[in-house]
Amino acid sequence: MRGRRALTILLILSLLSLTGCWSRKELNDLALVMALGIDLVPEGYAVTAQVMNPSEAGNQKGASSGSLPVVTYKSVGRTVPDALQRMLGMTPRMLYLAHIRVLVLGEELARSGVSDALDFISRDHDLRTDFYLLVAKNSKASKILEIITPFEHIPANSLYSSILVSHKKWAATGKVTLQQFITELERGGSNPIMSGVQLKGDLEDGESAKNVQSISPKTLIQHAGIAVFKKDKLVGWLGEPLSKSVNYTLNDVDSTVGNVPGPDGGTVGFIVYRADTSMDIKLNDQGKPEFTVQLNIEANLTTVEGTLDLNKPSSIEGIEKNLEKRFDDRMASDIREIQQKYNSDIFGFGEALHRKYPKLWKDYRDHWADTFKTVKIDVHSKVAVRRIGSVIQPLKRELEEK
Repeated sequence: MRGRRALTILLILSLLSLTGCWSRKELNDLALVMALGIDLVPEGYAVTAQVMNPSEAGNQKGASSGSLPVVTYKSVGRTVPDALQRMLGMTPRMLYLAHIRVLVLGEELARSGVSDALDFISRDHDLRTDFYLLVAKNSKASKILEIITPFEHIPANSLYSSILVSHKKWAATGKVTLQQFITELERGGSNPIMSGVQLKGDLEDGESAKNVQSISPKTLIQHAGIAVFKKDKLVGWLGEPLSKSVNYTLNDVDSTVGNVPGPDGGTVGFIVYRADTSMDIKLNDQGKPEFTVQLNIEANLTTVEGTLDLNKPSSIEGIEKNLEKRFDDRMASDIREIQQKYNSDIFGFGEALHRKYPKLWKDYRDHWADTFKTVKIDVHSKVAVRRIGSVIQPLKRELEEK
């Protein structure tokens, strides 16, 4: 009995040390912001908030009351928090930023520098840092967030999902969170990147619900490659080939497809399902650093157009050699183009030099941008074709043998 009483008293005393939810926020009092857009204006910043409409967000058959699953609010302020505060004069609830999926920056803002705009975003403790950053190519961020998208009722979720899918299966886009961007920005031997998005079609058509009621939407949001930054300023855009080379160098390719000339002159399609990249540094006779990007790729064949005899091991070896030459030549050429055109080390070669030769890095730290433009970078790839598909010989070859 005494033991039971002592336990009861102990439990009662422990309850006194428990704290309540002093900072709780009732869901009925909150407006969940799913996406945020920031544009540069003469008065400061124009902020666009895509807010979920809870009464319609779960309605899969369309708007029951004639309203849409999201509402877009816009406001202008001297700073980003100033614009958000002014927005409270329009919203019926308090804005809640903890569920943001994407943050879109207008191109004009990105070219002028994003550090001031991102300061509040990174400083606010209510905000997570795992949402994705996007740059609106040739457009304002507000226009991107006004488009009604198919499949997903909430456009912010559509943008978020498309980033994941395109990066995993296409490898020509970026997948950059706020934390990743800030980390690269603060390093001395690398520059950050972002993924780009752009409008395909007319803005006016995209703002209407009729845009998703057609079998072929007139306006869509599509990815626009990778945005290259030098420090916090956008300096240029990379198309599909260059974007893929960047992701290969960064060891950030899950899967992608391509084609290469076959040994017989035909075309061979392939899918990369594994790509591992490492970076090696050596000092030449003058003590200057030289870099080698080593790429190991495993791929499967997806199509063989021609009469190549796949029963011969030499045919597979020929395909592998052609793939290796393609990767070596294309990636080396793309890296040189980025070096000379943008002079921005988005690959992190400077950071790799810092890690391996910290004492030598002190000599390059203050002028690495000038050194990077002419530093020697080679690419060596090793490709292994693992599977050729359920059909051994090309159909064209089988037809000719009959």
